[in-house]
Amino acid sequence: MAIVGTLKTFKGGRYFPKLPGTPRLRLDRAPLPRRAVVPLRQGFGDEPEPWVAVGDAVEAGQPLARSDEKLCTPVPAPVSGEVVALEEGVHPLDGRPTLIAVIEADGRPGWRPLERPEGSYTKWGREALGRVLYEAGVTALPKGGFPTAFNSSVADDPGAISYLLINAVEAEPYVRGDLVLLYEEFDAFVGGIKILKEALGNVEVHIGIGHDQARLFEELVARLEYHDWAYVHPLLPKYPQGADEVLIKTLLNRELPVGQPPQAIGVVVCDVQTAVAAYEAVLDGKPLIERVIAFGGSAVAHPRCVRVRVGTPVGDLLEAFKHEPPARVILNGPLRGVAPGDVEVPVTREVRALTLLKEPPAPVSTALHGPERPCIRCGDCLTVCPQNLSPIALFEALEAGRWREAERTLALEACIDCGLCSYVCPAKLPLAETLRQGQRWLREERLQEVT
Repeated sequence: MAIVGTLKTFKGGRYFPKLPGTPRLRLDRAPLPRRAVVPLRQGFGDEPEPWVAVGDAVEAGQPLARSDEKLCTPVPAPVSGEVVALEEGVHPLDGRPTLIAVIEADGRPGWRPLERPEGSYTKWGREALGRVLYEAGVTALPKGGFPTAFNSSVADDPGAISYLLINAVEAEPYVRGDLVLLYEEFDAFVGGIKILKEALGNVEVHIGIGHDQARLFEELVARLEYHDWAYVHPLLPKYPQGADEVLIKTLLNRELPVGQPPQAIGVVVCDVQTAVAAYEAVLDGKPLIERVIAFGGSAVAHPRCVRVRVGTPVGDLLEAFKHEPPARVILNGPLRGVAPGDVEVPVTREVRALTLLKEPPAPVSTALHGPERPCIRCGDCLTVCPQNLSPIALFEALEAGRWREAERTLALEACIDCGLCSYVCPAKLPLAETLRQGQRWLREERLQEVT
């Protein structure tokens, strides 16, 4: 039977109240975009080679890009229509160069189903099951990818994985897409866990879910009653509990080595959307062409969670839900998200939320706004850091150009970019942004050394 764990948490972090503008727990559907903007590098891995050319007619679900020899996952067309552009651009989340396909949509809502073996997936075998997940695009979602017989993960062999962790707790303000999926698609969530476990083989499955969701917790334990590979853990909904490094420490009491993906220690971490996408791919033949995002924030009159096609421009969503561009538009949540340059950037399969904020005043913390002042040595940034770092020492080293000290002595690479140091800083120092810039410098340095 399923094994029920004790209530767990971690050192540091912060609890957030339910803020005005938090999406309600009901799932709506966004209109199909008139034009889909699709970066070919999405989720884990390298950029696959394009399989289409300008002028080609495409059907939703067919591959836009695929490279079975590369460490990547196929990118399916999110809408049907005509490819009107294939051009160099930048990824909306990390700002790195990527090829972007633009599809003029024809309005057809359907999609091309995946080819699947007949019969129950439990009889397909792990290779065939992994192929369906790979071709659907599901294997791009976990950090480090989801291992299959294809090059979809940094793990060489699915058999090298011992643990599958399911993150079913959300704690960042406004971000509620996974929670609404638990309520709206619970059967698919549970079925998806079983599919992911089948694809990995003989692994322990540890599911972390917020202890404030008592009804969901009890139902999950009941559904997995006869599965002795399942461990269900109630977790305190403290941010950033869902970060891979924090979740692994909380559930397994193991440290993820700095700079390594979970697969390096035999762990795969998936979220609710990955489980649901796996269920839809295997049971319905549906490729990963849409995802659920939270549409909320202090500037949103009617916050909601919406199912949206990948590639939908932010401006289309603002228009559909009758919102003028507010002072701040953020892809993902307010603490870990990215402010795009304009509203023409698209939702990608990594986007979990679209957060619209008024300014001023600050919706989450006054520490994110206002004039910068000298550090008062309060120690708040040390208290909240889930990685036991000293954000202020890192900040001062980077500001002074002591890059090697930040890297080797102060463990810059261990920062998980949760943003809490900036959130609590009464001096309004740009701690998180400076650490983020330092990590980018470190990655560029290492890339130059390799090349």
